[in-house]
Amino acid sequence: MDRIVAEWAQQRPDLPVAPIEVLTRLSRLRTRVDEELTGVFARFDLSAADFIVIAALRRAGHPYTLPQSVLMQRLRLTSGTVSVRLSRLEVKGVVERRPSSTDGRGVLVTLTSTGVDLFDRVAPEHLANEDVLLSALTDEERGQLVELLRKLLVSLERERSVSPLGLTVLPAHLTRRARTAVGLSDQPGLLVHEVHPGSCADRAEVRPGDVLIELNGRPLRSSLDLDRAADAATESGLRLGVVHGDQRREVIIEPPPG
Repeated sequence: MDRIVAEWAQQRPDLPVAPIEVLTRLSRLRTRVDEELTGVFARFDLSAADFIVIAALRRAGHPYTLPQSVLMQRLRLTSGTVSVRLSRLEVKGVVERRPSSTDGRGVLVTLTSTGVDLFDRVAPEHLANEDVLLSALTDEERGQLVELLRKLLVSLERERSVSPLGLTVLPAHLTRRARTAVGLSDQPGLLVHEVHPGSCADRAEVRPGDVLIELNGRPLRSSLDLDRAADAATESGLRLGVVHGDQRREVIIEPPPG
């Protein structure tokens, strides 16, 4: 990746290639990790997709049963994809499906005793393998990586976030797209979609269309940082840098009660 970036710097120095240093590395990591995980699962005649289903049912607790619709939601998969995975596991005696007694069209999926035993054998080896794959990172570095990945994933998976300060915001990437779509500057931050009447944000005169760009003097890019700051706020409140259109101002939001 360093070589690729260096070559682009020579051939097209005008191209903003910095994002590929993150996203291409993530893609290549995913490929390498999948290869390493496959070896462990194959020893148990499973795929990674199979184990994800087994683990979701095991996490549900005794009797290890979930409605198929709930399983779909938790795995973020379509009905057809889940059905294919369940059919494969049914043949192995790992799961069983039966009609729901409370929902005429619903199906309940249960991890069988064979499935529970299989999980108990696979999980320790799988987790030990994952730990080995992270050997290049210290515990502190793992924690830092977890936090950064959490921020990025929350941003990409949540179209809106409700803050305890009394406002709803859009994530940074949607904020940039919304502003550039109407001819405004490409300003990263959190776009205020709604302000709840009577809230801390309302009293501070934060309004829809504002972009929150700084929090206590530091760049603000994640709703997680905003929420944590709100939870830890002192009587002095939160100092927010705000942009509306291309006009910047600063507001102080008092912490929410309790």
